Amino acid sequence: MPLGELLCEYAGTITSVKVLPFEGTEFGAKYEVTQTGSSTGRLHTSAIGSNYVQVHPDGTSTTKYYGIWTTQQGETILVESGGMSAPLGDGRVRFGTTVKFRTRSEAYAWLNTTMAGFEGEGNFSTMEINGRVYEWR
Repeated sequence: MPLGELLCEYAGTITSVKVLPFEGTEFGAKYEVTQTGSSTGRLHTSAIGSNYVQVHPDGTSTTKYYGIWTTQQGETILVESGGMSAPLGDGRVRFGTTVKFRTRSEAYAWLNTTMAGFEGEGNFSTMEINGRVYEWR
């Protein structure tokens, strides 16, 4: 299915990186990346969240994101995302994930049934994350 309407652009700053225990895993390092950010567009929010990353021997990784996005009206949207990233070099990675939204807000109830995808880049040299969230058609 192709990506459809742009829901928002996301810009974030990595505020911490925590190495997680990796005993018992045949893969590589595991870590948690905490970030703050904001989205603009149809979804205009401030955001805080964490990515849980499992690095594989080939340099790719699987990632799971859990975030709380708050609208300008103070409404809360829970965001869960999962997918993979691939290294680009110089501390940069490219992400592709699916996105699930959950909210009790009547104004944003349409998000509860919206399938979405995120594509973007993370840069561990500058500690920035940038990307776009699209409705998935």
